[in-house]
Amino acid sequence: MPILNPDGYVYSHEYDRFWKKSRSQHVAKASGGLLDSAMTWLQQKRGKNKVCYGVDLDRNWLYHWGKRGSSKGPCNEFFAGPAPFSEPETKAVSEFLMDYRTQIKLYISLQAYGQVVSYPVKANSTFNVERMDDFLDVAMVGTDSLRKKGSKSRYKVDSANDLIEQRSGCADAFAAFEIGIPFSYTLQLADNGVHGYLLPSSAIEPTARDAFEIISGMLDYI
Repeated sequence: MPILNPDGYVYSHEYDRFWKKSRSQHVAKASGGLLDSAMTWLQQKRGKNKVCYGVDLDRNWLYHWGKRGSSKGPCNEFFAGPAPFSEPETKAVSEFLMDYRTQIKLYISLQAYGQVVSYPVKANSTFNVERMDDFLDVAMVGTDSLRKKGSKSRYKVDSANDLIEQRSGCADAFAAFEIGIPFSYTLQLADNGVHGYLLPSSAIEPTARDAFEIISGMLDYI
């Protein structure tokens, strides 16, 4: 799929380069404190509600939705949405995965940035014992394939689950543990922090080539 978040993509090109959420509208509700109640009363008196835009689409999936690393606040960068699959984007992809689950062997969510290959960990389960070794093997094959192609980029494998921020309600975990796709990953693309989200246009093609080599290596192995 070329892009999961078309509205956010357009908005990031036309208004805010750093925008990452979707563009759905959500009304921010007061949390219940005295100050919040006063502000809510004032907003109602003025006839205005605070509207915030967007949901973090990688925190809007069913598996462990709304837990660590996500927010219930509509104005927060990591807002997980009012409910799992509240957004048409995640709902559409989840239905596609369900319909074709027997034919899909590898799911990869492409994101920025960090040059990290990570995979979901299912806590308190014997799933970790053998299958996590398989997840690691495939990830290592992918990064090794990139190295063998002569790329100067180096991608790390997040085998200890500590190289990226804490997340929940994510696509890779849903694909693996709810749908049952054999191998599921998040691939954090270039760069490793020098430019961050302000990746220069000259790096677009090399980044795409690197991702292609990593994914091709994984596919050939499995």
